[in-house]
Amino acid sequence: MHRRVRERRRARALDPDERLFEIGSREVWQSLLTTADGREVGPVVRQVVEARMYTVRYLVVYDVEEERHLLLPSNTIVDITDSRVYSSLTREQIRLLPAFESRVSRSYEEQIYQAVGRTPYWVEEARFASGRPPADDPEA
Repeated sequence: MHRRVRERRRARALDPDERLFEIGSREVWQSLLTTADGREVGPVVRQVVEARMYTVRYLVVYDVEEERHLLLPSNTIVDITDSRVYSSLTREQIRLLPAFESRVSRSYEEQIYQAVGRTPYWVEEARFASGRPPADDPEA
């Protein structure tokens, strides 16, 4: 029983379907998020994974200036070094992200992607699975 309690501390379900889990990561913990325009946002404190897909969907970042947590979509990360995570988003785009409290729903995820003007991962994956090219592909 004790082992099971310890495991729950490491991974916490964020949605009722238990699709997304918040977990710690030694690789990026406390790495400083840096925006495309060179601004420092704050430290990465956790990550959100879709366990069934073995995929990191978001990084949980503490925005020091705004004093809030936010979810940074993993498809906006362009590089990770020993001490920094670099995003393709600007500081202004980061400000538009909704605050992260403790739960995730599909509508909350839609708000995230709408705020940053990006295609949600589930739409990208559905296009890939269907064999259709992206909407912005000139060959389409």
